[in-house]
Amino acid sequence: MDESAYWRRPTNVRRSYVEGRFGQMHYRIAEPMGAGRVPVLFIHSSPSSGRMYEAVLADLGRDRIAVAGDTPGFGDSDPPLAPPEIPDYAAAHGDLADALGLTQLDLVGYHTGSKVCLELAQQRPGLVRRIVLVSAPVYSAEELARQKVDYADPGVPRDGSHLASRWAFMMRWRKPDTPLIVAQRSLADSLKGGRTAHWGHRAAFNYHHAENLPKVDHPVLVINPDDDLVAPTARAAPLLRNGRIIEAPTWAHGFIDVHTGDFAALLRGFFDGPAQDRTTGGAAKGPPARPARIAVSGARRFLPGRHGLVHVRIAGAETRGRRPLMLFHMSPNSSRIYEGFLAAMGRDRLTVAVDTPGFGESDAPATMPAIEDYAQQMAEVADSLGLAAVDVMGYHTGSHIAMELALRRPTLVRHVVMVSAPLYTEDERALRHARNRPMEIRPDGSHNVERFRFIWQFYGEDVPGEIVARNFAESLRGGPMSWWGHRAAFNYPMRERLPMVRQPVLVLNPNDDLAQQTPRAKDLLRRGRIHDFPRYSHGMLDAHTDEVAGVVRGFVDSP
Repeated sequence: MDESAYWRRPTNVRRSYVEGRFGQMHYRIAEPMGAGRVPVLFIHSSPSSGRMYEAVLADLGRDRIAVAGDTPGFGDSDPPLAPPEIPDYAAAHGDLADALGLTQLDLVGYHTGSKVCLELAQQRPGLVRRIVLVSAPVYSAEELARQKVDYADPGVPRDGSHLASRWAFMMRWRKPDTPLIVAQRSLADSLKGGRTAHWGHRAAFNYHHAENLPKVDHPVLVINPDDDLVAPTARAAPLLRNGRIIEAPTWAHGFIDVHTGDFAALLRGFFDGPAQDRTTGGAAKGPPARPARIAVSGARRFLPGRHGLVHVRIAGAETRGRRPLMLFHMSPNSSRIYEGFLAAMGRDRLTVAVDTPGFGESDAPATMPAIEDYAQQMAEVADSLGLAAVDVMGYHTGSHIAMELALRRPTLVRHVVMVSAPLYTEDERALRHARNRPMEIRPDGSHNVERFRFIWQFYGEDVPGEIVARNFAESLRGGPMSWWGHRAAFNYPMRERLPMVRQPVLVLNPNDDLAQQTPRAKDLLRRGRIHDFPRYSHGMLDAHTDEVAGVVRGFVDSP
């Protein structure tokens, strides 16, 4: 199997957002053409996302609606403002069902998700029909105490030891038939939660199967794979009122991708077969009250694109006298690097940050693209949003895209801002091509630790570690295709193309890994200038947001 298939979205799985109690809630959904059977809602483990279910969503989605939401604070769902509990997570998934118009559900929960399923069944007993739990740990006091220590917030150690520990854990519970690319994808998803990722485990350790399994009279099937919860899950058998446990000794973490067909068949057999469905009325526990305020990180949405779905972040609104601003990120990264800057510029204009195809949450092209392909996609994003005139800003690879878009659509693009202008000598270009290779996944996980340490050296001391960790996590999102962005950039003839740009150009030159190459642009700019930031490096958009925004705002608003 082509390893990139583990990274690509199945064609019948769609992604979108709903407004939830904690902000935007992201979900994946597969829908059959006909009415189908009872819909299935999948709830993931911690720290992870609904992406772990994509393969089985595609399978079950052939004959019923199959949905996987990202638990608030994980994947692409906004986080709560304070540490939540399992009832909060359950209520958020109940809200998702309501937003999608689903009036009856079967549930599948994995680890933390299994606790969320039990709670949702108590909050909304009439909504839930049958439940499958992948693991249902009944801990001893000693086990629970150890879990709380093992899953405490590791912080962001500069040496990358937190990545080594997480990888070692995954390798311990990985079966030989599970490709390393699946573990790499799991690592990438686990890092998306950032500084609040440990909230999921914290909530799980405060909620106990021993107390809640006996309260549920829905049909329950517990699957006990050979993973870190195999022994505690075996103790759940006498607590089931209307269910059973099946052992799965050949499955462990990653089995959903490796044994998709078998897992889907097991789910169909349970959901479509005979069972003693709940018939008693019973009082609903009810969800907790909605929080008084929610976290807002800007609106996000998916647009149709030439390579699939294109993910965008949007802040502000169109303002008379100020053109919308489009933001293009560096490689391999995503529009998330612009979160703070997006909000700052969105105070007085519409601002849109786009995930380049193959990065962040945008679908990857089928074959390796060129800068011209990326630029054409950005033009189509502007058209989809109805933008007739824009200013553009690009960062490293994004600078190439911004410049090419200005050349292709001169009536669309009015001002160009470039964070660095990488004008390489032939020797420099050859060296970068040689270093830019497909991702190597080593069984010991050292590839992640080395990359983390390499990235950190380009950030200033004024940049918080959580920003470095966020950008590192985003740099993993491209997976096997993550090197394509740099390949396109190194192939782009900037020296020939830059003098053709007729729009005003502002080149920002921080003290980063392109500080030596960027000044070479001075003599190639027809209508432009270079603004040096000698004290700043990567992370300046977060550490010095208002200052950089002020420079950009002054340029794009000038006559």
